[in-house]
Amino acid sequence: MKYWLSVLFCGMLITAHTQECQLVVRGTIYDEFSTQPLDFAEVYLQEGETGTVSDEAGNFVLENLCPGDYHLRISHVTCHPERVFLQLRADTVLVIRLQHHAESIEGVVVTSQRQQRAGQSQQTLTRQELEQSAGKSLGELVSGIAGVSSIKSGSGIVKPVIQGLTGNRVAILNNGLVQAGQQWGVDHAPEIDPFTADRVTVLKGVESIAYGGNTLGGAILVEPGNINNDPHLHGAAQYVLASQGRQQTVSARVEKTGAWAAWRLVGTFKEGGDHRSPDYWLRNTGVRERNVAAQVQKNFNDHWFNTVYYSFFHTELGILRGAHIGNITDLQEAIGRPEPFFTQSDFSNKLEEPRQAVTHHLLKYNSKYFFNASQSLQFTYGGQLNRRQEYDVRRGDRSNQAALDLQLLAHFVDVQYLDESSKIRKKMGVQFRYNDNNNKPGTGVLPLIPDYNLYQPGAYAIWDGGSEKNSWQLGGRYDFTALRVAAISRDLPRRVERFSHHFHQFSLGAGVQNRVGKSWVSKFNVGLTRRTPEVNELYSAGLHQGVSGIEEGRSDLQPELSFKGIWTNVVHIGDRFLLESSLYYQLIDNFIYLQPEQEFRLTIRGAFPVFAYAQTPARIAGLDLTAKYKLGEQLEWLGRYALVRGQDRGHDQPLVYLPADNLMMSLTYRTPDWGVLKSPNLRVSGNYVFEQTRLLPEQDLLAPPPAYFLLNMSLGTELNWKQKTLHVSVQAENLLNIRYRDYLNRLRYYADEEGRNIRLNLRYEF
Repeated sequence: MKYWLSVLFCGMLITAHTQECQLVVRGTIYDEFSTQPLDFAEVYLQEGETGTVSDEAGNFVLENLCPGDYHLRISHVTCHPERVFLQLRADTVLVIRLQHHAESIEGVVVTSQRQQRAGQSQQTLTRQELEQSAGKSLGELVSGIAGVSSIKSGSGIVKPVIQGLTGNRVAILNNGLVQAGQQWGVDHAPEIDPFTADRVTVLKGVESIAYGGNTLGGAILVEPGNINNDPHLHGAAQYVLASQGRQQTVSARVEKTGAWAAWRLVGTFKEGGDHRSPDYWLRNTGVRERNVAAQVQKNFNDHWFNTVYYSFFHTELGILRGAHIGNITDLQEAIGRPEPFFTQSDFSNKLEEPRQAVTHHLLKYNSKYFFNASQSLQFTYGGQLNRRQEYDVRRGDRSNQAALDLQLLAHFVDVQYLDESSKIRKKMGVQFRYNDNNNKPGTGVLPLIPDYNLYQPGAYAIWDGGSEKNSWQLGGRYDFTALRVAAISRDLPRRVERFSHHFHQFSLGAGVQNRVGKSWVSKFNVGLTRRTPEVNELYSAGLHQGVSGIEEGRSDLQPELSFKGIWTNVVHIGDRFLLESSLYYQLIDNFIYLQPEQEFRLTIRGAFPVFAYAQTPARIAGLDLTAKYKLGEQLEWLGRYALVRGQDRGHDQPLVYLPADNLMMSLTYRTPDWGVLKSPNLRVSGNYVFEQTRLLPEQDLLAPPPAYFLLNMSLGTELNWKQKTLHVSVQAENLLNIRYRDYLNRLRYYADEEGRNIRLNLRYEF
């Protein structure tokens, strides 16, 4: 009897378990950018070591699952794999969006899964692109996007140029805060660690109005992304070894959602020595970098979400020794010299003077309250502390004494209301910005820019609406700027001179978008912006060390007034061909620029060329083209072309420091999986930069360099086992070791660009 009772009891358990393990997970997988369904996407259930593949409509089904906690890994060719944590208690339906490469062209900032706004011209580097280019600076990363180039001060200092504009005219947002550093300097690279970002977006339309009134050129958004709702510890470790400078980069990232809050930690270490041109070492071009970032998310209920973010960035950068010359005769000889002065025959890992040391702290608190599903109120506070020290080659034992020591304390407050309850979406807000900039005493040198305080209240509003076929967007912004300056006089006896400036600035923008059938999207965006002069443009007076030049400001500069139009078309021809064209035209009254003077000046710190700020009515126009063609299931061609023209309408001559035309083409071959090797791929690309011929001889100290062609190659794959992935890639830049100089490198007067660079990239995800 006991035997039959045991059999009956076991049978009941088996039946109950069988009934429990009947749960179903259904889902649809989309391309995040094009919103098209993805077929043949792999869905792998890691705990059950089973999976399936999506059909032509992007749908998939996993059946006969037991209740429990699961990790899904979703992957597709050229997409960054996504991991989804699932607490399965009942039948579940999922909608999954995968990020393709930046070549997907029509990018979107993925915040609340919103669609790209009408008329917006923007492109996004996905997490996969960022991981493949790990170890590069932010300026180097975004220069691969159509319409974006870079202006350099040697090998390690790179600033982005968007459609011909850079510096103060391009806002760089670090996790939603406008980066508050000494961004006015060409040699002042953004103090941002790209390893903290999940995506980087270049924004050129109406939406940039919310980020500040000086965005004539656009905005760059560096966004960490939300922490996954997964109670298990996940993360990644990355190692990059580069032959240039024998540079090593190590980064680690861990995150977890706990019972109290979700958290993430990121740390990066970078160290390298002298870079090398094809023929000689570039003395004193090494780098040291230490970065840490922490993010905590706490949701008190279904309506109230809070995030605290802190980042610490510290870098030390060497400046090419051959760019600092002791007398005018040697300076005249150094400009255009095939090999710079002070070149050494051996590699060195030592940082000497001239050099820079920069430390940046950023603290952000964001609180968002949802009144309902479509209305919310958001409060943001940001505090930043930036310390920049620049060291010159000085007499005696004073080289370790900073010649420039600037500290900037910045506070920012934003209150934003969002209403998506009707057909017209409304976003409006008020902001206040306060900057306190001080020159630290003890340098023994008159400061390049004076002490100042900036007070800037502002308000903005953006509306957009329409249908899926036709949509529109309007935006406006007003800022009042009060600038208080305390400068040391340039004549004797020394005294403190105080100046006050009051500026009114505004931005107006409008955009429309029209879908012409299923394969053509046309967008048009116009904007009117008034930009106030920055402190460096008004009051610079002295040696700007990183560019090895003396800069002189003008206190009577007037605000710029810019009108810009952008017409963008995205065309799909079948499933294989994709073309995006972007035409832009910009008129700027009182355009402020740095004009090279035909003068060399001898100071106690050496001999340097002189540059002076000037104003003129200007015109900038250009064309950005991107095309992609699938030659088959495994082979893909990509091409980009960028053209920009600038004219000084006041003097009927070309504008200086605009990018030369450039053309890039690449072929990518992706093979089927080879056993444990997943997604093997080979990419070959070529970049041709034309000679900048639109300059007059008297506009620069040295004629623009000739055109050049760079050949690049990369090979990559990944290995997956259990819940872990190892990405491996090898990249070769300037594979032919071509000797060249770039017009937008301010140190091209003294030295060649760096030669061949081989990079090994290892990334372990768990």
